[in-house]
Amino acid sequence: MKPTMQTNLFLATLLGRLATAQTPPSFDWDSISPSTSLAYTDCYGAFKCAKLSVPLDWLDESSNGTNGTDRVSLAILKLPAVVNDTDPTFGGTIITNPGGPGGSGVEFVLLAGSRMQSVADGEKHYEILSFDPRGVGFTEPKSDCYNDEFSRAVTSIQQRSLGPLTGGLEIIRRQRALYDAYGRLCERGPDIHRYMTTSSVARDMVEIIDKIDELRQKEAQSSVPRYRRGASQQFQTRQEKDLPRIQYWGFSYGTVLGNYFASMFPGRVGRMILEAVVDVHDYYSAAWEKNLIDTESDYNTLFTTCFDGKANCALYQPTDSSASDIRARFDAFLASLDATPAQYVSPDSNNIEQFTRDDILGIVFSTLYQPLLYFPTLASGLAQAMEGNLTAVYQTLTQVPRSSAGYCPTPAPTEYTWASDALAGIGCGDAEPQAASTVAGFAGYLGTLEAQSPHFAASWAHIHLTCDTWRVRPAYRFAGPWTTPAPTGANASAEAGRPAAPILFLSSLHDPVTPRANAVAMAAEHPGAAVLTQANAGHGTLEVPGKCRDDYVKVYLATGEVPPADTVCEPDCEPFQPCAELEAGAAAKRSLGKRAGDGAPEWPPRRRLPLSVV
Repeated sequence: MKPTMQTNLFLATLLGRLATAQTPPSFDWDSISPSTSLAYTDCYGAFKCAKLSVPLDWLDESSNGTNGTDRVSLAILKLPAVVNDTDPTFGGTIITNPGGPGGSGVEFVLLAGSRMQSVADGEKHYEILSFDPRGVGFTEPKSDCYNDEFSRAVTSIQQRSLGPLTGGLEIIRRQRALYDAYGRLCERGPDIHRYMTTSSVARDMVEIIDKIDELRQKEAQSSVPRYRRGASQQFQTRQEKDLPRIQYWGFSYGTVLGNYFASMFPGRVGRMILEAVVDVHDYYSAAWEKNLIDTESDYNTLFTTCFDGKANCALYQPTDSSASDIRARFDAFLASLDATPAQYVSPDSNNIEQFTRDDILGIVFSTLYQPLLYFPTLASGLAQAMEGNLTAVYQTLTQVPRSSAGYCPTPAPTEYTWASDALAGIGCGDAEPQAASTVAGFAGYLGTLEAQSPHFAASWAHIHLTCDTWRVRPAYRFAGPWTTPAPTGANASAEAGRPAAPILFLSSLHDPVTPRANAVAMAAEHPGAAVLTQANAGHGTLEVPGKCRDDYVKVYLATGEVPPADTVCEPDCEPFQPCAELEAGAAAKRSLGKRAGDGAPEWPPRRRLPLSVV
């Protein structure tokens, strides 16, 4: 797969969409001012937004102001619970992170907040809250190394034109040189890169839960008669064991954030679900060698579920006797592209393109994250391409704007296009400093990944290459250990320095980038933790309906009780099969902003990050 810096330095060709993007209703974040307390404003219809001002450097809190270069303004969004905060069934706030690193929590809650709520709500009802971490999305300052969309696009085109890393030592040498230039660009870029580590974001979350508690206490006090308000300041002098605790549900890289938080602040953990689990040691070392273990098995489900779906899958033919027949045709198509890349001339512009095996596999890789949602659209696009109609492929992969109007009147970004810069600032900033590898050494590393996933290793290897040439070192980063004391248990009194409940690790059975083995390994480092598996393919389980999974999550959030060891739940839906719950969820998402009557599912987002569920 041919990488692009425009969308993601780390994952190649995860670029376009075949259908109209799911764009939430607009909201002007400049209309609200940052504050050191939570002051919510109605936004995006049923949601509430706020900007929380926190210190740029948590080790230097000398600034008392709410603005300026020594502060960070966190964009926060929440989906209120279906009951009032005073209702006895209100279960509190679940803070979530979609992964990335660099994924927008604001965007995630807009698109998946109601889905999370439906899984979590049972006897208790929860509000879902997230935020754009440092340098990300609507949070300021931003971590944009370019601040110029034309320059970003030029780099992206250069990157793709060099070819895949599997093309030999000369291509590795040239790719590395371009990444090195990118590292130099970001080195002179925004200062926020020094303060974006997961350690700082974990400390931001402590501030968020404290401010949530502060606001709730004030709102409760405001309903108390004036003559009874003398005890209103009790929460300011509570003992450590009584401080507010987080309820957290993190996905993919969000499991790294959760692991950091629990390890740094174990006494502030109430409930913690870590889904699609990253091996934190592999992440910290910048090796990225424990991600592709199950990728090929996930890839194989494209063909097995297509065969099972028969006419519901555009790649299926009536003469097929097994999934192997479908895969053989697709392999032959890939081989033909090795021999002669496909050519395309745009019918509505003067743009031309050529597409290779790596381009097609890049599209496939992006759909492995959510097969239930994307396999049907993928199959349709691939079937067209195999018949010579490359329009869908062009719309997915092209980097060329239809006209110069895309950069006029200003090339400055008008949406969140610097996700790759944020990813590098967080992921490479968290990692141990990398000694520059030789070209031959990197080729050996690529070989290690190819042994795990011959189809998709080249794309994943870009992460290591980026950190290899990253120059900005953070002001502070946590170096472990990543573990927690034994939890107190649901029926015991809270104790300072100990989680209130064990951590629940959640995994799919065939995950393209966070294999179940990671969940098992991480759970072993946290006393009492359990692993719950849902037997679906894809990155995590959230977008795959499953009542069994839902019931365990509801019980855990309400009581702190984890499932029995080695529990495996079956999913309620499979790709290419009817799924009423999925259709209902798609309709809800379309109501956020898709064109009226446009029922097509979203194609993989252009900003697909390697460890993200959005």
